[in-house]
Amino acid sequence: MKLLILQHVPHEQPGYIAEYAREKNITLDVIELWKPYTIPDARDYSGIIILGGPMGVYEDFNSKNYELALIQKNLGSVPMLGICLGSQLIAHALGAKVQPNEKGKEVGYYEVELTEAGKRSPILNGFPPKIKVLQWHGDTFDIPKGADLLATSALCTNQAFSFQRAFGFLFHFEFTLEMVKNQIEIDKEWIHKNFNLDEVKLLNEANELAPIMKSQCYRLLDNFLYSGVKTSAL
Repeated sequence: MKLLILQHVPHEQPGYIAEYAREKNITLDVIELWKPYTIPDARDYSGIIILGGPMGVYEDFNSKNYELALIQKNLGSVPMLGICLGSQLIAHALGAKVQPNEKGKEVGYYEVELTEAGKRSPILNGFPPKIKVLQWHGDTFDIPKGADLLATSALCTNQAFSFQRAFGFLFHFEFTLEMVKNQIEIDKEWIHKNFNLDEVKLLNEANELAPIMKSQCYRLLDNFLYSGVKTSAL
């Protein structure tokens, strides 16, 4: 089995996804989009995972049009998982609007609640009705026409969606403890601009919740690769 990974910036790595792949003997072909690249034929892969990044879908960046074309070409035929920016790209490729979240940023560990559709969705099989997740975003997406809203939160209504075999999650599953520490330093200015972030509290939570975050990422990937996701009706 092999997965195609689209990575937008060096510090937003596959993280726990890479650890999972090593344990399961899954090959990851990681396309580093800040370098010269060629995107291979996605039909050769068991799934596509699109990672996060600091750019906005409503802005111009070098790989944007290539990624949107890849998503649109393979919707319904290759399972897709979009995380943060990746979820916004999938939503946009499906015709939905992406914009700054009306209630501001979510940075840190928050609780999201599964909708009834989320509780039934194979991608979230085995997850409790409320889950603790890492948020690191200022934007959100509208739910694409024909898609199901899977999760919501008090500060941002649209947290996750599914459309056929494409899944978008505004929050992160893949961040390791070291990635959280690194992200704090890289985003130092952004996380304190119009936002009151307690870095000490965040680091303590990152350390405490690391086993849960890893377990949730592994469960999500099990669902993505081995459950009814791959055989769900188109």
